[in-house]
Amino acid sequence: MSGVCKAASTIRMVRDGVEELDAELLGGVAAVLGVPVAVPAALTGVSAPAQSAGLSPEVADVAALIWKVRHLTEQEVRELSDWTEELNRN
Repeated sequence: MSGVCKAASTIRMVRDGVEELDAELLGGVAAVLGVPVAVPAALTGVSAPAQSAGLSPEVADVAALIWKVRHLTEQEVRELSDWTEELNRN
C-alpha cells in the first residue's frame, strides 16, 4: 500500500536496531499508520523522504481500515475473511 518493498527480515532488523531506519521505510511506516510522514520523522529524527506529497485517498482508506480491524477479535477476523471470500465467489 505504501509502495515500499522491504523484506520482513529487513524490517525486523530495523525494529531490533541492527539496521538503520531510512527515509524510504519511514515513508512506508507513515503510510501504514495513516499519518503524515512528518510525524514519524519527528519522533525518530530520520529525515522525511524528499518527495512527500502526502497520502493518497486510497492509502488513507486502507490505513484507516487496518486501524479498525486491529480492534476485532480473532473470531471476528475469521468471520470477516469468510464473508469476503464468499463475496468474491459470487
